[in-house]
Amino acid sequence: MDVRVRPEAVAVRYTRGMGAVDTMEQFFELLNSGDREGAVALMDEKAELRVHIAGNARTLRGLREVGGWFLRAEPGFRMMPGDVRDMGNTYQANLLVVRPGAPTQQLDASFRVEAGKITAINLTPR
Repeated sequence: MDVRVRPEAVAVRYTRGMGAVDTMEQFFELLNSGDREGAVALMDEKAELRVHIAGNARTLRGLREVGGWFLRAEPGFRMMPGDVRDMGNTYQANLLVVRPGAPTQQLDASFRVEAGKITAINLTPR
């Protein structure tokens, strides 16, 4: 029996969507190069940011509040991930945060990514 495959059936390409690690690598690259608007564009319209400070937690909701938190940061603001853990659609890392004129800070960070967009961020001091 002679089985033939149509050339167009073989040429079908599958393009993998951006996963959490891909999205977060791009986010940090844009943020640390000074393109904050580009980094914020990777966030979902309904993104949430939870920041834990001195025993309290503050939650920002929506792209305007969450994106604004990153856009208002002073020039030279950097977030450098280390000890990255890929947990499917969740990206966890130990972040070194550098702000000019302030001591560096280490944060435990968790980012949830859905369909290539950051939907939730949780930042906790170490």
